[in-house]
Order: sequence, then structure tokens, then C-alpha cells
Amino acid sequence: MEVSEKTALLSILTNLSLVGIKTLLAVLSGSLAIKADAIHSLSDVISSGVILLGIKTSKRRISSFPYGLYKVENLVALGTSFLIFLAAYEIVKEIFLGTSRLLPENIPLAACGIGVTILITWSFSRYELKKGQETGSPSLVADARHIWTDMLSSFVILASLLGSAFGLAVDRYAALVVVLFIGRAGFGIAMDAVRVLLDASLDYESLNRIRKIVETDPRVVKINDLRARNAGRYKFVELDLNLRVKDLEKGHRVTEEIKGRIRKGLDNVDHVSIHYGPRCKMTLKVGVPLCEDRQTISEHFGEAPYFRLVSMFKEKPDGQDSILANPWVHEEKGKGIKVANWLLEQGLDIMIVRKDISEMGPGYVLGNAGVEIILVSETDANAAYSQVMAEMEKTFPDARLANDRQVQ
Repeated sequence: MEVSEKTALLSILTNLSLVGIKTLLAVLSGSLAIKADAIHSLSDVISSGVILLGIKTSKRRISSFPYGLYKVENLVALGTSFLIFLAAYEIVKEIFLGTSRLLPENIPLAACGIGVTILITWSFSRYELKKGQETGSPSLVADARHIWTDMLSSFVILASLLGSAFGLAVDRYAALVVVLFIGRAGFGIAMDAVRVLLDASLDYESLNRIRKIVETDPRVVKINDLRARNAGRYKFVELDLNLRVKDLEKGHRVTEEIKGRIRKGLDNVDHVSIHYGPRCKMTLKVGVPLCEDRQTISEHFGEAPYFRLVSMFKEKPDGQDSILANPWVHEEKGKGIKVANWLLEQGLDIMIVRKDISEMGPGYVLGNAGVEIILVSETDANAAYSQVMAEMEKTFPDARLANDRQVQ
């Protein structure tokens, strides 16, 4: 049995023990209030049984329900919220409409017994809530709050007993406070269940976590759409991405890696669906590593003090030709990979180098992101650009260099 199933079974056993204790107290003390509470606990046994059945049923997949029956747990949680409202009604009915009062000699026994039930319900409600949050089970969380309301109803009975002992009618005031707490708990459970049943979006924190996981991948150009929802304890995620890829096989590999990171970063992710397409760019950004003179191509990639980035447009005559200082030039370890990721952030499409880096760390980073690496023999950056651009214009006849002039 899974943790959620074991916890639900333990809930049944706990409620059965409460029924036994309260029934014995009702017989020994003659309290109608305790008798009513024992009947209430018997209904909790049935509720816990339904929750266990719901947990088992929610994991099944059948042809009529290909996405699973996970929302059965949310239906059970919604039903539990109505039982919580019923508990509030029973408290109001017993305290405000009940006429029976205990004889003084029965009060100590009944008070001690109710104290024991309060301790049991408090301890188990905390345990079940913890397990429900760990497993993400909405039905266990709802049942834990339901048992917590039982503890509050026991407090009302205890207040009634103590008030009777001193001749004070404090039970009515205590009941008002308890009913407000119970109503708030029931309303919260009902709203959470309804949101999931209506396919409301996942909470902001989870959505933001998914977005950060996706955006940290340098091969992702843009997130066009991000949608996610709950079904029971499980999460369903849908993404529409633009990737720095040129072929379907590489795109599929990238999306599988992203799916794995999302499943690792969030609990109980059942399904991740990613639709992807290549980036649609009117601009190609070409880069080259430069030496200190800003004219000569550096043979070193990570240690190059500068990088020149030139934009080539298919239609627009104006563009950018910029020289950027290498922010990682003084880094001791992994500078090549860090520089590669930095260039990807600048929108790099083509990298001109004198020394082949395709089998090195930076080359793998750039290659996986769809950057084309061109090896040249020229030492002068302008000559190398002219050579590469001449080849590019054969592929894009309408393209032109953003700025032809020599950069001083």
C-alpha cells in the first residue's frame, strides 16, 4: 500500500477508536451531547472509508478516462467539505437547541474522556495533514481538516461540561467561535476542490518554477504559452516553445530533457506536453572572438578579451555592429562554457573561429543550441566577416551586413 492508502486506513481505525471511547462515555455519563458526538464519529468512519476508496480509484486508467480518474480525490474532498458544514450544524443544534444537562457527579468522568478524544484527534489530524501535504493528496488534507473540526466540536462539549459544573452557560459563546473556524475550513476545502474540478490554473509559485526551469535552458528562445493544472494530487503541464534547433530529432531530444527537469523540479507531475517550433528570426547575429587590438581574431575562445557581434538582416538596411568585453575572461574554471552561454543570451546564430572548438565544452553548448560554428584561416576580423557574409548572401540573397565599415 502507498503512504496515502496507509494513512487513509489509519484514519478509519482512529475514527473507530473514537466511536468506541465516546460510546462508552455516553453510556457511563448519560450525556446526550457525547452520544451525538459518537454518532458523528461513526459517520467519520464512513467518510474515511470513502476517502480510501477514492484514493484507490483515482489511480486507475480506463479507456473511457484516458487521462485517469485523479479528480475522484477532489470529488471526495468536496464531499468532505459538506460533512464539515454538517458538523458545524450539529454543534449549533446541540448547543443552542439541546436541553439536556449532566448531573454534577457525571461531569469529571465525561470531561476526562473528552480530553482523551481531543488529544487523539489533535495528534492524528496533524499527522494526516503532514502526510497529505507530502503526497499531495487533496482528500487526505480535507480529511485531516475534518478531523480537526471534530476536535473543535469536542472542545465545545468540554466547555459545556465545565460550564455546567460551575453553573455557567459558556457553551454557547464557545460554539460561535468554533462554528466560525469550522465554516472557514469547510469553505477553503470546497473552493480548492471546485478550482481543480473546473481546471483552474496551477498556483503562481508552481508556474513560476516551471518557467524558470524552461528559461534556464539556453536552447529555448521563447516561451509562447505555459499552462498547467491539477487533477487530484497530480499536475499536467503544457508548453509551446521556440527552440534554437534546425532538425526534429534534436528538438525532440531538447524537449525530453526539459520534461525530465520539470518532473524533477516539481512533485507529482503526471504529464508534460511540449509543442515546439524553430525560432522565426529576421536577423542573424554573427560573432567572432577578438584580441586586444579588436581587429585580430583570437585563437582562444574563453580567454578572448572581446567579442564582435554583427547583425545581418534579410530586409532591413540598418543594424548593429558592436564589440563587447568578455565578462568571464578572468574566470579560473569553466570560462569557455560560461562565455558560450553568455553569447547565447546575446542571440548568437553563427560563430567564426580560427581554432576548432566543436569537440570542446563551448562547442557542445553552442552546437546544442543550434549555433553554426565556422572555421576560418583569416586573422583579420573584417576579412573573415567579408568571406563569411559572401557565403551567407548566396543562401540569403536579400541579406546585407548591418554595418560594413571597419570598426576602430
